[in-house]
Amino acid sequence: MRKRPTHYGQDMEQENIKYHFKKPDDISPRILDQIKTLIREGGGVGTAWLEENLRNAFLIGYAMHNGRVVGSSIHKHPKREYRGKIEAATGLDLSGYIERGYTTVKPEYRDQDIGDRLIKGLIERSKGKKIYVTIRMDNIEPLKLTYKNGMVMAGKFIHYKTGHEIGLFVNHKVPSEPQKQNSFFRNILDL
Repeated sequence: MRKRPTHYGQDMEQENIKYHFKKPDDISPRILDQIKTLIREGGGVGTAWLEENLRNAFLIGYAMHNGRVVGSSIHKHPKREYRGKIEAATGLDLSGYIERGYTTVKPEYRDQDIGDRLIKGLIERSKGKKIYVTIRMDNIEPLKLTYKNGMVMAGKFIHYKTGHEIGLFVNHKVPSEPQKQNSFFRNILDL
């Protein structure tokens, strides 16, 4: 049975997986430790600022099964220095935005829409907020999830450390190149 929440701390349940959306101070240290471990084990994202980002997050979404965290996604306040590097690389102004990040699901729980439900839950509870996310352009599944949840590409840049091409997506329409945007996502969905 699935419950639709109406405020931050309420949970929604789908089968035996429970979804939680809470402020960092409302999450037990044991659960926060499981979230940190899951993010570190997931790889693919830097974790140098993980502790601080979780502590200062706007909202943390996580999925639990049998008392264990099996998925997470965070709406966080981006570090000014990090945001500045993205702004310099894209020419965009991201002041006032929160960042979606640390979206990960344990491998044995993938293909069950857990990441999608976490992202949707965060979006529902972040109404009126400007949100951005950065994703490697060769990371197809997160690109599909981002498109599915209504985010649009606002720019691309090359990551200063890894050399990977990164897409910057926002939760509102940007006036530049809508036709190119639509064909990009049509091609991604065909993969």
